[in-house]
Amino acid sequence: MLDRGPTYAVAAAALGAIFTLTACGSDTSAAPGRTATPAPDRPPLSAGPPSESELSSGWDQTPDGPPPAPAAALSDAALTKLLRTRASTPDGPKSCRTADVGAVLSGFDAALGHRYTSLVVTNASSRTCVVAGVPGVGARGERGHRFTLTVERGTSTSGVSEPVVLAPGDQAQALVEWTGELAGHDAERASLLVVQLASGQVPVRVPARITGLPAGEDDALDVGMLTTLRLGPFEHRP
Repeated sequence: MLDRGPTYAVAAAALGAIFTLTACGSDTSAAPGRTATPAPDRPPLSAGPPSESELSSGWDQTPDGPPPAPAAALSDAALTKLLRTRASTPDGPKSCRTADVGAVLSGFDAALGHRYTSLVVTNASSRTCVVAGVPGVGARGERGHRFTLTVERGTSTSGVSEPVVLAPGDQAQALVEWTGELAGHDAERASLLVVQLASGQVPVRVPARITGLPAGEDDALDVGMLTTLRLGPFEHRP
């Protein structure tokens, strides 16, 4: 296993503690010929396993017809419909906006059957803004389907959850964990994540690739239609 530093070791320890305590128009998000899974007008803060009615017709099959529209071509409405959950913090005048930031997944570790990376948000604007709480999230597969992920609240690496003030160029991070039914060789993998910084905002596009890995290592996110995803709250990036 690759060593990615203390961030994920802390997360694995927190995960162990949690298990001990808990016993545990048209939608351009799909190309013609594909049926997108309906999304609620206001997604919930967390999402359980999908019911059969939530799954897209033919979600586990390779569809015929043209490929889905590229992520860059998706409208604001289509991006919003991909959300499985909404952000826990309401939008406000100091909130970072979609156009203010860039976002990537950075670093990787695995422990106890769980995988970890960090959602890293960089303030690319000329103004100071704030991110806070747990972001909303959704995913789109490489075949164009909206993923019906199980989404739960995760932990922070520091154990602290408070608003993060980002001056231009500053970064915040949120721990991302995924487990359960992963995308195997023949399954549809996520090609795009959408991340909502504050409730009501259009989400940010995040490529489903992990940055910062050694050359030659697979950087694809093996998140599938039925994967369980846990997001922690935003925190300062060291």
